[in-house]
Amino acid sequence: MSEKDKGFSFRRLFIRDTETRVPEKPAQPGEPANSRIQEDYIANSPSGTQDHPLVEDFVQRLQNLINQNNQAGFDFLEFTESLFEEKQNPTPEVYKTVFRIAQKIDKSLTPSRLLESSMFYKDLVQRTAEAEINKGVSKKQSLQGEKDTERTNLDNNLKNTRAKIQQLNKQIQELQNQDMTLSNQLSAIDQKYESQFADIERKISAIRNAKDQVLVSIVDIEAGIKSNIS
Repeated sequence: MSEKDKGFSFRRLFIRDTETRVPEKPAQPGEPANSRIQEDYIANSPSGTQDHPLVEDFVQRLQNLINQNNQAGFDFLEFTESLFEEKQNPTPEVYKTVFRIAQKIDKSLTPSRLLESSMFYKDLVQRTAEAEINKGVSKKQSLQGEKDTERTNLDNNLKNTRAKIQQLNKQIQELQNQDMTLSNQLSAIDQKYESQFADIERKISAIRNAKDQVLVSIVDIEAGIKSNIS
């Protein structure tokens, strides 16, 4: 089987009923199988509320990873491709037939070798998935920290705003009380000064009377001097 055909049918092991596929990323020539840089599944995966398409997307990404890290020779990957090319739901007889054909391609092939190579792919998927899960957990924690910080800042700003409102309400109440006091004082100002004005008017009137009486006496004496002594 040519290198370009490897992994073509193996994806049906995981996704058998889905027509839409995420394009596979071809392996780079000369690139070591275990040293390829994997994409950031957490950052680059589509968002949405439906889990099923998201699961299919991750399955396809893991499948692409397996294909990119296909080991040399006829191993578990090629065996699985051949198996599902024969039948979608292989029977025990199909397993045996495919294995017999595979042994003709590689006479050293044994069930143990197939299982050993399957462990390689299982470990690859496990390590990759766990690494991405850890990235997701780390991103979730970072996002939670960002949320908590924003919540704390908003809560503090809200408390400060409410404290200012309370202080302003207190000042408004004080000003309203002062307004009422001044209004009452203004209303009572005439009454406050009325008695003083009346007292002053009485004194002015008394002084005028006294002045008139004294002046009358002086005029009378002046008249007596003029008429009796001159």
